[in-house]
Amino acid sequence: MLWAHAVLAAEPPRHPPFAPSPDLSALEAAFSTRAGEPLRQFGYDLFAQTGDARTPIGAVQGDYVLNTGDELLVTLRGQKSFSKRFAIDRDGLLLVDESRPVTAAGLTLTALRAELTAAVSAALPNTDTFVSLADVRRIGVLVTGAVNRPGRQEVSAFASVLDALTSAGGVARTGSLRRIRLIRAGEAGGGRSVDLYGLHLNASGDPNGAEQRVRDGDRLFVPPLGPVVAVAGPVKRPGIYELASDQPRLSAADLRELAGGLLRPGAHRAIRFGIGPAGEEMTEEVVNPEARLFGDGDLLSLAPQREDRRNEVRLEGHVHRPGPRGLDRARTLSALVGKADLRPDPYLPFAALATTDPATAARVLRPVDLAAALKGRDNRRLNEGDALYVLSADDVDFLTSDPVLALLRGDRVPPPDACQGLVVLARALAAAPDGPLATGQQARAAAALTGARKPCPPLFDAVPDLLTFALERSVLLLGGVARPGFYPTTERGNRAAAGLARAAGGDAQAMAWEDPGPADNAPGQPGAPGQPGGGAILDAVRPQYELVGHVRHPGARPLTAAASLRGALGDGEGMKRDVYPLLGVIERFDWRSLTRSLIPFSPQEVAAGRANRVLANGDRVHLFAAARLRPASAAAPTAADSTPTRSPRKPGRSATTPPTDSAPDSDGGDEPFDPAIAALIAERTVQLRGAVRQPGGYPVADATPLSALIAVAGGLANDADPQAVELTSAAGARTAIDLAHAADAARRVGPGDAVRVNPRAQALEARAVAILGAVRRPGSYDVGRGETLSSLIARAGGLTDDAYPAGAVFTRESERRREKEQFAQQARELERGLTLEIEKGEPVKAENVALARQLAAQLRGAEPLGRIVVEADPAVLRAHPELDPLLEPDDRVTIPKRPLSVAVTGEVMHPTAAQFVSGKSADRYVSEAGGPTRNADASRSFVILPDGRAQPLTQTSWTHRVETIPPGAILVVPRDPKPFDALDFTKSIGSILSQLAITAASVSVIAR
Repeated sequence: MLWAHAVLAAEPPRHPPFAPSPDLSALEAAFSTRAGEPLRQFGYDLFAQTGDARTPIGAVQGDYVLNTGDELLVTLRGQKSFSKRFAIDRDGLLLVDESRPVTAAGLTLTALRAELTAAVSAALPNTDTFVSLADVRRIGVLVTGAVNRPGRQEVSAFASVLDALTSAGGVARTGSLRRIRLIRAGEAGGGRSVDLYGLHLNASGDPNGAEQRVRDGDRLFVPPLGPVVAVAGPVKRPGIYELASDQPRLSAADLRELAGGLLRPGAHRAIRFGIGPAGEEMTEEVVNPEARLFGDGDLLSLAPQREDRRNEVRLEGHVHRPGPRGLDRARTLSALVGKADLRPDPYLPFAALATTDPATAARVLRPVDLAAALKGRDNRRLNEGDALYVLSADDVDFLTSDPVLALLRGDRVPPPDACQGLVVLARALAAAPDGPLATGQQARAAAALTGARKPCPPLFDAVPDLLTFALERSVLLLGGVARPGFYPTTERGNRAAAGLARAAGGDAQAMAWEDPGPADNAPGQPGAPGQPGGGAILDAVRPQYELVGHVRHPGARPLTAAASLRGALGDGEGMKRDVYPLLGVIERFDWRSLTRSLIPFSPQEVAAGRANRVLANGDRVHLFAAARLRPASAAAPTAADSTPTRSPRKPGRSATTPPTDSAPDSDGGDEPFDPAIAALIAERTVQLRGAVRQPGGYPVADATPLSALIAVAGGLANDADPQAVELTSAAGARTAIDLAHAADAARRVGPGDAVRVNPRAQALEARAVAILGAVRRPGSYDVGRGETLSSLIARAGGLTDDAYPAGAVFTRESERRREKEQFAQQARELERGLTLEIEKGEPVKAENVALARQLAAQLRGAEPLGRIVVEADPAVLRAHPELDPLLEPDDRVTIPKRPLSVAVTGEVMHPTAAQFVSGKSADRYVSEAGGPTRNADASRSFVILPDGRAQPLTQTSWTHRVETIPPGAILVVPRDPKPFDALDFTKSIGSILSQLAITAASVSVIAR
């Protein structure tokens, strides 16, 4: 076995590298590496299923010799009946009830039946006796040597040598299967030899003793593995075989039979790999298969003398039954393929024949005219191994797919999931970046095509060179066909044009052949003028124009001598209902100057017969959907959100589909506009503002009637004043226009102008006011301009008897927003002042910082009412009209009922509403609320009067003290700002606290 490890360490592989499996033994790994294929040791799978195989009792014959431990089932029928199990004891006796002991050890089962029947008959006359073996005794066999679990094995008395070895876990792969020794007590000569190969190789009997029974006390010894040879190649059972002790060398024929014979009949080449004296491996061709040349460590490698397939040709691709055909029945192309072989929709102008170049023995592709082969015109002879690949229309359509066009446009990296055909094409383009396929006339013209979105056909994956081969021999069809793109062909000129035009859904009579110039292809290159098809372009020659965009039937039209816009658009019938009426574009290319021009026109004027324009050969007429050009309030579209256009073509050439009723809307949808068209739209925009239904920018062709512009914008709004329209020209001159006058309505506006339609002055405000509380008809009321509070009270039926106009709450939305912004500004100033205090570096109490931040949060969260102090008593307002406030939309007036209490709030122990008592002082009201809290600043207390005015309760030393507290008033005790004394901005804290208190009090009034 040492040579096996040496081979693993140093032997160079004779075959493609083989990575041994980790579950291989060292011997298997060595031979597998030498053979280049996995080889396993023969016979060891015999022990794959291990376990204790107990022999079924029913299989015991009458000659079985009983001994201690056997268990018998005894059944008596007659004078006494029972059925019991009895075991033979260690003295060899069988003790059965009601009968004498019987010596059972050493007797056969048949003899015991007779002996026991006699004993029972003597004790119990007229009783029948039945005996069977219920359980077999266990015997001990010692198994040693190269086994997986050596030691004493408990097996059934019926166990064979194989059972004992299996109980020991089987023979290890380092042990011998052909030299096992069975040693039995009392036998001389070193024991019996056991060869397990007999179980595999001999169909009858067990000549080598593998199935012979073992006895109690037997010993099995498995020696190390003996000499081995290996057989590799196309045999039925390749593997590693141990040589028998009496056959140290075998012939190639012997080994071939040992391996089960050949998989493939016929002559084979036999190679012997032997181990030399110095451990080197030696190779020898075996000439005489009967010579006994193979000994320990040798490897026999068998291989057929020929592995090729003779007299075969293949038909592959778009056929019903792809695969091999016999050369004797298909010696020509016409004989190989017929119409019955083709699946629906084949591509007839081109196929590819894969053959072997006799000079280089390389596989090459040859173009084939499939239509000619089907008609019997191509009878070229086929050779062995030739394959004809038939393409389908879908296969050819892939030549103009997105991935292919992306590579032709310069992207030399195929997608990650690309098929092998795309990979080969990318390599070909990268290898010849200046070649005709990459930069020729076809590549430049195809850059503007829209590719098909489809997966790579399996044929281009199976034959990677076929995609590039077909492209190199393709004609590019552009205008006048339904499916522009690449179409491979084997012919040139008008004869090829007919078939290609039909394949692309066009008319051959309207096509012209255009060969590549010398600058595009060099002679001898694929696609050069000498090559069929490659590099040529087939395009429309009949004069025509094209309708694109928002038309009923987009596509190409023949151009007659009198073709005009009016005829093309059919007096408006050719346009869709929601077409944009003020601007269309004629795209025209001048081949003399090689420039493109964009000519604007008004579809509305054309449809009305007021404008017309003669069309030229190759013109493209663009119409747009109104939804794309009518703004929501927008600027004109840009190139980033606008329709793709095509590259310029010579006159009469177009790559569009023929007009159909079901043609999809081709105005671009959400696709981007051509940048030049987007720029034209932007520069020809008129701005329409003011009281129109859809104000914004509207592109126009030329000077457009103002009435038409307003109609496109949805017309005038309800509040528009047609007599107050302003027109500002692009030069800056402003003109007043009255749309009621026909002359002004017909005035024309042009690109760059601006129009504003002013609204009428409204008699009523757009929003209502609300009056609630103690009025006879509370609710929301529409108000006119200049309406006052007194008129609103009168419309609401006047005040009720219990109304308290002195406590009216008048709130206004504009004032609420002002107060809200004021609170936010104060919060920002408070936080800014706190930040400055901290940045000074002087110590600031943490609780002061927390209180300041809490105060800022309260300011931001406060919701002011926007209350305004007003006089609401109708009698006072009649006497003093100057006090009567004007109303605004969303004003809110609340007239409370006459109150009987005075509220106390703020920093008091128990905020409450105390009963009003005439003459009661403020101090008494505060006392009834529990008095000020520890955080109160009583010196800054104030009262909010019912009308919303606030007055301090304590004036300065030279002024008086407020003594009269009216009903409905609110006494407010503010918070003491002393915790903030250490901060520089303490002076503003007091006013902030007061404002928060007033806001809270006002909210409580509304809530009541």
